[in-house]
Amino acid sequence: MIVWLLVGGVALLCLHWARKARLARLAWLQSLNLVGKWECAGQPAGMRRSLTLSGDLASGSYVAKDGDATHRGDWRLRGQSLTLQPKEGDCGEGPLHYELRLFEAGKIGLDGADRQREVYVKRGSNVIPLRRGPRRG
Repeated sequence: MIVWLLVGGVALLCLHWARKARLARLAWLQSLNLVGKWECAGQPAGMRRSLTLSGDLASGSYVAKDGDATHRGDWRLRGQSLTLQPKEGDCGEGPLHYELRLFEAGKIGLDGADRQREVYVKRGSNVIPLRRGPRRG
């Protein structure tokens, strides 16, 4: 009987820990707010680099622009590692892995093979939502 209570208590503690870890991960992903357009800070006008991510909080598709070159593929975030998987025939080297750091809201750092210690700033959309007035009926 005592063994079953002990096993049940340990199981409850494990479930509680797993739930807290999942909620903390979700909060971190929401604070990252990766979906959108990110531009590399401090680049000369002709060498602009940008990374546009779409999808959900931790995966989706991307468009990377390096000057005049455009690369497309899928992205995934695991832990603090951002993986870009180019579409077949585009930059055919296989997946690219970067360490991702959050500096503040709207400002991240990427460090990897072709993006060493680059800082990216999130750019807002130029779409302005229109407010609708109260319905008249």
